[in-house]
Amino acid sequence: MSGQGTMTAQRRMGSDAENRALTGLLRGLWPSLPALLLGSVAVCLAGVVTELIAPGISPVAVLLAALLVSPFLLALMGVLDEVGVHGEAGVATWWHTLHNHWRFAVKHALPAAVPMAIALVSLRIWVRTSSLLVLPSLAVTGGCAVVGGLGLLAVLSLGVARPDLRGRLLWICALHLIARQPLRFLAAPCVAGLGIWAATHWTASLLLLVPAPAMVMTVAAVRTTLLRFAASQ
Repeated sequence: MSGQGTMTAQRRMGSDAENRALTGLLRGLWPSLPALLLGSVAVCLAGVVTELIAPGISPVAVLLAALLVSPFLLALMGVLDEVGVHGEAGVATWWHTLHNHWRFAVKHALPAAVPMAIALVSLRIWVRTSSLLVLPSLAVTGGCAVVGGLGLLAVLSLGVARPDLRGRLLWICALHLIARQPLRFLAAPCVAGLGIWAATHWTASLLLLVPAPAMVMTVAAVRTTLLRFAASQ
C-alpha cells in the first residue's frame, strides 16, 4: 500500500508540475507577443519563398521547405522555450536562436523530409500506373513521413530545451516522448490544419497567425511530457 501511495503522490506532483509549466507558458505569451508575431510571420514568408520557387506539393518543395522553413520554426520554438523558462522573451531571443542554431534545424529537417519526398514520388507513380507493386513503398515511406514529421517538431523543440541532447539520442528521446503522449503532439498539426482551413475559407492573412499557436502546442507537449516522464522515474 505504501508503494501505491508513493506512486499516487508522484503522479500528483507530476501533474502539478505540468500544470505550472503550462500555465507559465500561456501567461508569458502576451508579454512576448512581438517576438511571437515576428517568428510567425518569418515562417510564413519562408513558406511563400518555397512556394514561389517550387509551386505545389512536390518532392522538391518538401526538401526546399526543410531547408528554408525549418530554421524559422526553430527560432520560433526558441522564443517559446524562453517564455516557458523565464516567463517572457523578446525579438533578441528569436534572432539569437536563428543565428546560432539554423544549421541544427537544417541538419535534422532534411533527413526527415526525405521519406516525405519519396512518398510523394511513390504516390505520383501509383496515381499514373495504378500498379500494386508501388503500394508497399508508398505505405512504408508514408508511415516514415508521418513519424518523421511529428518527430522533427519534437526534435527541434527538445533540441532547444536540452542542448545536451544531440544526434541519434535526440531523435530517440523525441520519439519516446511522442510514444508516451501521442495526442499531445498531434495537437500542433491539428491547429495548423485548422488555421489553414480558416485561411482558405475566410482570409489568407490568417496564415500569418498560424505558426505561433501550432508551435505553442509542440513546445507545451515537449515540456509537459518531459515533466511527466521525470515524475514517473
